[in-house]
Order: sequence, then structure tokens, then C-alpha cells
Amino acid sequence: MDDQVISQTDVIQHEAGQVVGDAGHAPREVDFAHQLKRLRDERAWSKADLAKRSELDPSSITRFEQGSRNPDRDTIFQISDAMALPLVERDRLLAAAGYRSEIWDEPLLVELSQILADREIPLAIRDEMRSVLRMAIAYGRLKRLEAR
Repeated sequence: MDDQVISQTDVIQHEAGQVVGDAGHAPREVDFAHQLKRLRDERAWSKADLAKRSELDPSSITRFEQGSRNPDRDTIFQISDAMALPLVERDRLLAAAGYRSEIWDEPLLVELSQILADREIPLAIRDEMRSVLRMAIAYGRLKRLEAR
């Protein structure tokens, strides 16, 4: 499976609460340059601070934030590690740069998606599975809120 995707997927856009614009471009909120600047600003770091912590050239950080250069996957991991990003934030950054999220490498998700796509399984059973998934998601959201 190829890590690089051509553009933002519907799943990523849906999770970000955004829709694709008329021109088919990803909205600014899921753009890598915007995400990187937001994360850096949240930490009150200068571009030089981020460059030093991630062991990158300061001009690279500038080009990433200007959108004139796209990072490779390993560079995103360097930046994420330097910022100590939680898995969800790192995956959002990966997706914003057009890379497949690591979350989708979860074996259970892979198997689940294969089962839900299997046309040999009756639609009624697949719909029941979706109902169970909705309950699991609701439970997870509730527990996440309780943990805050």
C-alpha cells in the first residue's frame, strides 16, 4: 500500500469537520503549512526553535510553513517527535501533508474495512456491524469526555 496519497481523503476531511472547496482543494484547516504553524505557535516556538529541536535547517521550516516545500514522511516524524505530539496530532499532520495516517495501519481497522467491503456478506449483517461500531464509537467518546 502506498504511503503517499494524491490529495486529502474524504475521511480526513470529515474527521477535521471540513469539506472540499469548489476547486477540489483541501481547506486551509487541513493544510500542512497551516497545521505546522499552528502547532509551533501553540508552543510559542520560533521557526529557529523548531528547526533546532527537530534537527532541521531553519529555511526548511520556513518553506514548509509557506507551503513552498512539502516534507517527506520521515521529516514529519522528526518534527512530531521534537514537538512531542500525541499520536492523533501526528497523524493529522501526516494527513495534512498527504500521507496515510498510521492509525489506518491498525490490523483491526484493516480487517474491519475488508469485512464491511465484502459483498458476499449480506447487507443486513454489514448494517448490524455498523450499528455495533456506532455504539463502540459513542462509548469511546463518552469515556474520552469522562477522562478530561
